[in-house]
Amino acid sequence: MPNLEPQQLYSQVEKSIEAQTFKPLYFFFGEEPYLIQQAVQYLKVCALAGGAADFNFSSFYAADVSVSQVRDEVETLPMMAPRRVILLREVQDLTEKEWQELETLFTTPVDSSVFILVGSKIDKRKKFFKILLEQAQTVEFKKPFENQVSGWIRHICKGHALGISDEAIQLLHRLVGSQLTEIEAEIRKLADFISPKTEIALEDVAQCVSKKREENVFDLCESIANGDRVGALEQLVQLLDQGQNEVGIVSLISRHIRILQLIRQGLDQNLTGQKLAALAQVPPYYVQDYTRQSRKWTMRRLEQALLVLAETDKALKSSPLSGHIWLENLILKICAPQNTLGASSERQEATESRFSF
Repeated sequence: MPNLEPQQLYSQVEKSIEAQTFKPLYFFFGEEPYLIQQAVQYLKVCALAGGAADFNFSSFYAADVSVSQVRDEVETLPMMAPRRVILLREVQDLTEKEWQELETLFTTPVDSSVFILVGSKIDKRKKFFKILLEQAQTVEFKKPFENQVSGWIRHICKGHALGISDEAIQLLHRLVGSQLTEIEAEIRKLADFISPKTEIALEDVAQCVSKKREENVFDLCESIANGDRVGALEQLVQLLDQGQNEVGIVSLISRHIRILQLIRQGLDQNLTGQKLAALAQVPPYYVQDYTRQSRKWTMRRLEQALLVLAETDKALKSSPLSGHIWLENLILKICAPQNTLGASSERQEATESRFSF
C-alpha cells in the first residue's frame, strides 16, 4: 500500500468519516513525535465518533504488553459502536517472535477494529516491517526543515486560539529549537502567561521562555573553540542540570556546529545579512553572534567536531559505559586550541586510545 503524506492522511480520514469506512490497519512512524501524536489523536477521535469511546479504545506500549493481549483487543467486537481503536506504541521494540504472532493481523486485518501501530526509527529492510508497509495505511512523519519551523509555530499557536508576531516566532525558534513537542509546551506556557490576551508579542517570549539552554549551548561551543576544557565541562554540567540527557546534548551541540559550518561557508562566499541567515537557516537578528563565533573555528575543526559528535552519539546509544565518560571524551577530542590541531601529547593520545570509538 503506498505511503501517504501527513496532509493526505487527514484528507483520507475526513472522507472515512463521511463514508464510515475506516482502514483496519494504520502504521505511523518517523522522528517527529508531535506530528505522530496529533495524527493518532485525530484518527482516534474520528474513528470513535458517535460510539461509546471509553469502552472501545485500548492503548499499549510494545515493551510492556503481551502480544496475545493485543491480539485479543483487536479481535474483540466493539461495544455499542461500529468499531474499536487499538493503539500499539514503540513497535520497534517488538521481538521477532512477537512480530510473527501479530502477522496474521496484518495479512487478514479485523474490519471491526482500527489497529494503529506507532514506531520511531525503523529498519525497512526487515521482513515484518516490509509486510506492515505493504498491508497498512502508512504515514512517515519527518522532522520539519529549519525553514518550515516558523510556519509550524504559527500553526500551533492558531490551534490554541493565539496569534503571534513574526519577531516573536523568530525568537521562540531561536530559544526552543525545532522540536515541535517542546515548541508546543512553551506555547502552552505563553498562553497562560499572556492571558487574557491572545496575541503573543516579542517581549512575551523574551520574558516567559527560558534562555538557559540556548545560552549554555552557545557558551559551550565558545569554550570548546577557545580550548577552555574547564569552561566546557561546566557548561555540560549545566545542560545536564536542565534535564537534558546525554544524547540530547550531543544533538544540540551538533546542530550548533552545523550552523557555524554553514556560516563559515557563507562568509567564504562573501554572503552577508539576509542571504547569510537564509543559508544557515537562522533568524537574521542572530547572524552577527554566529558569525563572531564561527571565526574562532577553522572548517577543518568544524568537520572534525561533527565526526566526533557522530561517533559519540553512536557510542551513547550502544555502549555499556556511562554517558558521562563519552561526553568527557568528546571534550578531550575537540576542545583543543587551534595551534595544536592535529597534535597531541602522549598523555592525550593515551586517553583517546582508552576511549577510542
